[in-house]
Amino acid sequence: MTQALQAYVESWLNKAEHDLLSAQRLLEIEPLILDNACFHCQQAIEKCLKAYLIYNEFDIQKTHDIIALLNQCSNFDSIFGTIDPMDINAYAVNGRYPDANLMPSKEEAESYYRLALEVKSLVTERIIFS
Repeated sequence: MTQALQAYVESWLNKAEHDLLSAQRLLEIEPLILDNACFHCQQAIEKCLKAYLIYNEFDIQKTHDIIALLNQCSNFDSIFGTIDPMDINAYAVNGRYPDANLMPSKEEAESYYRLALEVKSLVTERIIFS
């Protein structure tokens, strides 16, 4: 792996970490901003999965579809095919607009946060920089 590719993968993981931190903080403050927390969870998952695909030298497409990204990642490691994304795709785009009327419960938002942490862990365990 070239240094440039490694730096690029690391930049995706760093952006994912920022989304995770944002989600975590939104789950901790009052008033709760749960729809935005779910959006950041979706973004963290998306960026982690794209980092994994880039690491495997797969040309990523512009998509927010977590199911499609998991399917692509499962071509490199079948563990990704076992992940249940729940309904996280709803928060990719639609969750940012009022007409979607997505208002998750705290439990739902926390489950998406745990999902994001799980995906991050799976990805970072599999990305080995020499």
